[in-house]
Amino acid sequence: MQFSTLKIGWRNLGRNKKRTALALLAIGVGQFALLASNGLMRGYADNIRLAITGPMIGHAQVHAPQWREERALDLFIEEVTSIVGEIQADQGVGSAAARIYAPALVAPQQDAFIAMVVGLDMEVESEPYGMLSGLDEPLKERHVLLGHRLAKKAGAEPGMEIAVVGQAADGSLANDLFIVQDIISSPADLVNQSGVVMSLADAQTLLVMPDQAHEIVIRATQAGQAEGIVERLGRSPALAGTEINSWMEIVPELVIILKTSDYVGYFVVVIVFIAAVAGIANTLMMATFERMHEFGMLLALGSRPRRLVHMIVIEAVLTGILGVIIGTALGYLFVFATADSGIDMASWGGSGEVKDMAYKGLNLPLHVFPRLEPSDTLLGLVAVLFTSLVASVWPAWTAARLEPMEAMRA
Repeated sequence: MQFSTLKIGWRNLGRNKKRTALALLAIGVGQFALLASNGLMRGYADNIRLAITGPMIGHAQVHAPQWREERALDLFIEEVTSIVGEIQADQGVGSAAARIYAPALVAPQQDAFIAMVVGLDMEVESEPYGMLSGLDEPLKERHVLLGHRLAKKAGAEPGMEIAVVGQAADGSLANDLFIVQDIISSPADLVNQSGVVMSLADAQTLLVMPDQAHEIVIRATQAGQAEGIVERLGRSPALAGTEINSWMEIVPELVIILKTSDYVGYFVVVIVFIAAVAGIANTLMMATFERMHEFGMLLALGSRPRRLVHMIVIEAVLTGILGVIIGTALGYLFVFATADSGIDMASWGGSGEVKDMAYKGLNLPLHVFPRLEPSDTLLGLVAVLFTSLVASVWPAWTAARLEPMEAMRA
């Protein structure tokens, strides 16, 4: 009996092919919208997560107390070499690198420009996800790298000698001449806008900071280990008197954006819900009124009203499942088609010059590579099945209340 009811429900989908096709199209478009939007949001969330834990911030950071609030030159970490060694001994740490930041004036010729001296561990920072990721030539002693926007503003070129003037950590005047080795485009917006990048040793000499630094950036071997690393390092006597923060504590605003992106799919589910209700309810109601005579015959021959209800519900569920399959196929086709090339969201603004968005010194790339999780498909399927059942309630209730003779006359 159940098999025959299922067979009848399946055959009923073909009674009015145009109406069924419209219902499937409505559901399929909704499911496609769900997968496409979730794919884009997951891809953009990946960009944000990589930007945070990559070049600028890492998975965790170590500072002197109050440095993050004041950024004062004299708030530095002592005995940096030994502390970096202690951090690298942790089993979850992939790398640790000390950094120095100091405001200064840079003068390629006669005019001076506001800049930021950035002292880096060149070996570590040249690795993937470092601030100088992809640097081809090692930085020479007493040579610097200029951020491309600073270089353009100052009119600086490779090979040019520039003067760097600022205040040293001990209050004395810091000034020296350096050679511009190259103009760079860094993943860190701070470097691009105002960076005068030099080796950590040169920065320590210029600013009178022997074995001192303002920041130690920690990168974990695996994502999700930041909190454990912070907890373990917090118990280390070598790091007593320092502040240790995970990336989630350093940029809580971006963490909120990441969490918010996870809920975008639920908003699109509402669209899927509306599409499913409109498509299925309309199809079933029209089909129910068109088959009044048929239902009356079945009831007269001894079929129970419950079987009519089952037929209508099965028809609704089958319509929903087929629509989800169509939408899922389109959604995954969209993701696979853009998996390698990605989608340049910056081009949506009509300008070819903007390639990323800057926030707190971070470059947030606008070139998104969509990605899907199995749960995205399941979310749409559950939503459509639920709405299919809801949409079938009124037609099924109408069919169950039919009187055989009245239905046959209709």
